[in-house]
Amino acid sequence: MALRKERLKFTLKRFRGFWNEYKRSKRGILGLIILIFYVIIALSAPLLTPLEPYAPKLKGYYPAGTNPQIAARLAKPIWYKYLPGGRNLPENVFPIKNHEMPNVTMIEEEWNWTGSNCNIVASPNKGDRHDGCIEINFTSSGSAKIWHQFSYPYPKRPQKLLVHISIFTSNKSITSVEISLANSTSKEKTYTHIIPSITLADYNWTAKYVSEDSPRTLNNAFPGKGDYLFQITVTSKGKATVRLDNIDLLIYGEIFGLLGTDGNQGRPRDIFTTLIYGTRISLIVGLLSATISTFLGLFLGLVAGYIGGVVDELIMRFADFLLVLPTLPLLIVLIVTTSASIWNLIILLSFMGWMSFARQVRSMVLSLRERSFIEAAKAVGASTSHIIFRHIVPNVFALVYITLATSVPGAIITEASISWLGLFDPTIVSWGRMLYEFTNSGVIIKPITEYWFWVIPPGIAIMTLAMAFILIGYALDEILNPRLRQRY
Repeated sequence: MALRKERLKFTLKRFRGFWNEYKRSKRGILGLIILIFYVIIALSAPLLTPLEPYAPKLKGYYPAGTNPQIAARLAKPIWYKYLPGGRNLPENVFPIKNHEMPNVTMIEEEWNWTGSNCNIVASPNKGDRHDGCIEINFTSSGSAKIWHQFSYPYPKRPQKLLVHISIFTSNKSITSVEISLANSTSKEKTYTHIIPSITLADYNWTAKYVSEDSPRTLNNAFPGKGDYLFQITVTSKGKATVRLDNIDLLIYGEIFGLLGTDGNQGRPRDIFTTLIYGTRISLIVGLLSATISTFLGLFLGLVAGYIGGVVDELIMRFADFLLVLPTLPLLIVLIVTTSASIWNLIILLSFMGWMSFARQVRSMVLSLRERSFIEAAKAVGASTSHIIFRHIVPNVFALVYITLATSVPGAIITEASISWLGLFDPTIVSWGRMLYEFTNSGVIIKPITEYWFWVIPPGIAIMTLAMAFILIGYALDEILNPRLRQRY
C-alpha cells in the first residue's frame, strides 16, 4: 500500500512538472483551448440546438424526411433581418398552436365554425389517436365551415406552405372536404385552394398532406401583411358524420436559425444543427482512428525491433508495401467494396495509418535493445515481455503522445475528403458531408457570397480543429523530445 502511494505521488509530481512545461507553450495552450471548445460543443449538442440533424420521428403527419420546424430550402440566417434590405424577409409562421387538438378547450380557443343542417361540436376522445377533434353531424344535405383566423406580419410572401389534415367520414360517397386561404382584410377576398380534392375512406381516418411553393399561388394567398382565414369547408349530400383532426398550417419564410438552412430537396436541414453534430463525428473519427493506428504501430514496431530476424523482415516489408500505395484511392476502393459506415472508415483509417510510426518505434527499439540496462535485465533472467513492457516501452512512449496528437488532423481531413466525394455514412451528418451536399445542390454556380453561410462554417471548423491538434503536437514535441526540450 505504501509503495502504491509513493508511485501515485511520483506520477502526480511528474504530471505537475509536465503541465508546468506545457503552460509555457503559447501554441500548446491555444491548441488546448480550441480542442476543449470543440469537446464542449460535441458533448452539449442537444442543449445548444433543440433540433435534430435529421427530421424527427413524426406521428405520420408529414412525409418521411420532412422536418416541419424547418422545411424551407436555402433560408438565410435569422440575423439577416438586421442587415440592410433584410427587414422585410419573412420568418416562419405557425399560426395553429395545438394542431393535434388534445382537448375541447384548446379546440374552442383556436377554431370557429358555422353550418347548415348540421351540428358541429368539439368532441373529446374521438380523434385520430383518441384525442380531441371537431365532429360534424349532418342531419341532411348541408355544409359546414370551420376557420382559424391569424395575422401574417410580413409584406413579402412566404417561401412555402405545408398543410395537413386528418379526416374521418361515415360515408365517403356523399361528403367532400375543401381547404382554402382567404385574406380577411381586403375588400375583395382572394382565395387560393390549397387542397382542391381529397379521396376519403369510409370509417377510416384519411391523412392528407399538401406542400405548396408555387410563387403565383403564394402571391395570391399572401398579397401582403394582414389578417387571414384558414378555412375548411365540408359538404354532405345526406346524413353523415365527419370528424376533423390534426389540422396544421405551416408558413415558411426566407430566414431561419443562426446559419440558415441547406438546399436539400424535400428535407432541408438547419445548418447550425448539422455543424454542431458534425463536431462529434470529426472528434470520434480523429481520436479513435489515431489511437488505434498509433498503438497498432507501437505494438508492431516493438515486436519487429526487439525480436528481429524473419519477424522483423515480414512486418517491415508489409509496412513498405502499404506505404507505397496511394492512401486516398485505396480508401475509396475499400469503402465502395465494403460499405460507407463510419466504423468501417475508422477501421480503414487505422489500418492505413500505423506504418510510419511502426518504423520510428522499430528504429528506437533497435538502439535500446543494445543498451546496458537491457543486457542487465537479460542477465538476471527477465522475460521478453518484462523487458519490453518495463524497460523499452517507457523509453519510447513519449513518441506515442506526439504521434497521437499529430495523427488526428490527418484522420479528420481524410474523413472530410471521403465524405466530400460522396462516400459518407447516410445515417450521420459530418462537416465533409455538408461540403458534398453544397457542391451537389446546384447553388455552387451562384455567387459564393449568397450562400457562404452553408459552405464557410464547416470549412473553418475542419481547419481549426485540425490546427488545434497540430499545435498540441508541436507543444508535446518541444517538451518530450530531448533535442528540442528547453533547459531552465
